[in-house]
Amino acid sequence: MSSSESPYGVLPTDIVTQILARLPVYSLFRCRSVCKLWNRLPFEKHFVDLYFRIGPKDPILLLEFPESSAFLSVDRFRGVSAFSLGFLNDKVKIRASCNGLLCCSSVRNRGVYYVCNPVTREFRVLPRARERPLTRCQPEYEATLVGLAFDPVSWKFNVVLAGFHRFFGHRPHGEFVSLVFDSETNSWSRSVSLMHDEFTHMNRCQVVFSCGLLHWLTHSCSYVLAFDLKSGVWGKILLPDEVLTTRSGSRVYLLELEGSVSVVQITGVWMSIWVLRNHDTEQWTLVDRVHLRCISAFAASIFPVSQSRDVAFMATQKKILIYNLKGKVWKEVYGANGTVTYPLWFSSYGFRSTLFPCHL
Repeated sequence: MSSSESPYGVLPTDIVTQILARLPVYSLFRCRSVCKLWNRLPFEKHFVDLYFRIGPKDPILLLEFPESSAFLSVDRFRGVSAFSLGFLNDKVKIRASCNGLLCCSSVRNRGVYYVCNPVTREFRVLPRARERPLTRCQPEYEATLVGLAFDPVSWKFNVVLAGFHRFFGHRPHGEFVSLVFDSETNSWSRSVSLMHDEFTHMNRCQVVFSCGLLHWLTHSCSYVLAFDLKSGVWGKILLPDEVLTTRSGSRVYLLELEGSVSVVQITGVWMSIWVLRNHDTEQWTLVDRVHLRCISAFAASIFPVSQSRDVAFMATQKKILIYNLKGKVWKEVYGANGTVTYPLWFSSYGFRSTLFPCHL
């Protein structure tokens, strides 16, 4: 093949596209300066879809430090690096992560939410869920749960705010108010259901989108609470029998495992990883069991924050550890100096670099 047959010499365009789609996102964006075609390629729909299918799938952990409003990115290959959401021109808090997009809430302007892609630095400001501003005297409801659901096939996303209705000066009632934002209609819908569940700071931040449902783990750790985005109905999915019979004295966490709902249970020095295979039959499968003998000093306090088929990100009060599930090797990737007291000094979110837009 002559160079005249392809602008890349001996390589045809489709081969070069396949190569670029396998690069880490930071390398891909550096390549944009090569030519005009490569400059616009990361924003073309066919390439965005291709990058999601065959691009690097290594998980990234985002750390947020509420006191300093700083962010860090933890990558098992690149290590720890600074992470910025400064392009939002606002002081924000990350509330949810899904398929490369983040849902953030404004710290200065209560009730203002953003959906953004920190890789492409694109963002969308959501319309306010209610016209009357939220105040201490008129709280109507509190957004206990915040979930983001992004469908990489349709490029549509939903944001869910759910909380218990309460009057000023009174305890919350059993009415659970759910507000759902639809990116196609650019509007919110509202539904009310009866619920008496409780959520801890940990499990309300761990939300998983799978099969058109948003999932949360309740404080009792007896079932997973699932919200159907189409019908607006809340449902319950029982945990595996083994988890239910041994949950006394153990710790249970809800995570995503490559698009599926996963439950991680830590009992003593054992960590068991379960995956929900079928939503209809509530069938769970045990995919791995890890002995924590190598980190026995942290076994009583360590907890998982993100995972893939190859690695699991684990956190203690002061450290971030990575466990290679195939090589059975632990590695410390980040640690904090000085005295640290509870509650935890950081919030963490699993993340994967994608090129999907959020402004459509």
